Amino acid sequence: MGRNNLIINLEGVSFSYSSGKPVIDNLSFHLHPGDRIGLVGPNGSGKTTLFHIILGLLKPYSGTVKLFGRHAKEEKDFREARKRIGLLFQDPDDQLFSPTVLEDVAFGPLNLGKSPEEAKDIALNTPARLDLSGFKDRITYKLSGGEKRLVS
Repeated sequence: MGRNNLIINLEGVSFSYSSGKPVIDNLSFHLHPGDRIGLVGPNGSGKTTLFHIILGLLKPYSGTVKLFGRHAKEEKDFREARKRIGLLFQDPDDQLFSPTVLEDVAFGPLNLGKSPEEAKDIALNTPARLDLSGFKDRITYKLSGGEKRLVS
């Protein structure tokens, strides 16, 4: 496949937190449509940091990030990609913050600029598509740990 078909294209990306020691050092990474990968490594090796860079939550101090063939540098550059790339946090309590599952599902579409009516429609249909209809009216803080992982 050509370079323009890349979903994710990182070239020479480096990042460090305030300690100054690089967590990611000169990383190049390419993901084509249909690719499936497993990203493994010990705690603190940079797996989550990499995903945060891809979604624009962290900015590398060097290198380039391209998503769907477009350079991504500023917040506006990541907005379109976030409609197509999702991230689940390790701890579902960091992900679920609305009173009900339905409201939590609606948060994503609202955050992406959908109208309240569109977000409600998406929120009503998504649990059914995922065979989770029984959860939509549940209170998020009353869900068990496994249920939180399931709905997050």
